[in-house]
Amino acid sequence: MARIPIQLVFGILLFRENITKSRHEAASVLHGINVSGLGIYRAEYDIVNLLLPLDNVNFNEYEEKESDSNLLFFVLADNENGQKIDKGLFALKQGKVTKLLDYGRDAAAGNDETNIYFGAKDGLYFYNQEDNKAEKYGNITDSIISIAKFNGSDIIYILTEDHILYKVTQGGMRKEKIEEAVNAQKIVLDYKNNLYYYTTDKHVYILGPDGAKKVTGLVEEPAYIDILRPPLVVGDGIPVILDHAVYMVSSDGTSKISDYEFEIRPTAFSLDATLIQYFAYNKKIYEYNILSLLFHQLTDDSVNNVSDHQYVDFSEEMSR
Repeated sequence: MARIPIQLVFGILLFRENITKSRHEAASVLHGINVSGLGIYRAEYDIVNLLLPLDNVNFNEYEEKESDSNLLFFVLADNENGQKIDKGLFALKQGKVTKLLDYGRDAAAGNDETNIYFGAKDGLYFYNQEDNKAEKYGNITDSIISIAKFNGSDIIYILTEDHILYKVTQGGMRKEKIEEAVNAQKIVLDYKNNLYYYTTDKHVYILGPDGAKKVTGLVEEPAYIDILRPPLVVGDGIPVILDHAVYMVSSDGTSKISDYEFEIRPTAFSLDATLIQYFAYNKKIYEYNILSLLFHQLTDDSVNNVSDHQYVDFSEEMSR
């Protein structure tokens, strides 16, 4: 039976030291919501990356928009004999899907501009919103597996297929190798521009002015690891998934385990926006509009009584 604790998706943004309400009390607000029908797209292959940009493309303060008009980017991949095979980077808006890159692997955007960037097998690209297409950015031709956009400047961090980290500047015309980051597998920036990465031995590091610092307090030798872009409200930290547990890593290098666990793991997340969040599982994208869900709960619509463990059963919906 495929079950996901619905609070986990939102609990990450609730799990902070400065929140006065307890995590159990905060999470209980979302107790019992029936999530069937929240799928917005089914793909042919696994959805391995999601990005809802927080820039003016989606969140222009002068425009009122429904969540279905948001521009969402996603990456597909197949798995053949343990090898990830690129199946493209796509844009999704109002139910219409456009393939932007055949070999796109990651997407990133700052929250202070309108530019969106893509990392691909053959280099860096940016999103041409007017023509709804990807165009080459600078002269970078490296095979990129992960990217992160610095807020407040033109800096873009790229991680190449041979696990070398570079800082890209001058409109994509200059790149500088970051020697301190060794054997990085994925990179993430928080909203204070702290850079996080994990290595092949599944240790998490923070890259600062004094070099790379290993994060403490995480379980050793997990079978599975992932680092996520944080919700905007978190600021200076990121969520880390180790096996089925969720940790919150702070920019000072400390970490703390949350009360939330996965029975199954989504294949991709976009937790960036506070009130609209996305995850992918079983080749399908799900959208959580928190205000809408809370409204339905308060009006006794779509409420489903579940156990004290506060799990929501996804088996029927996700098997469709």
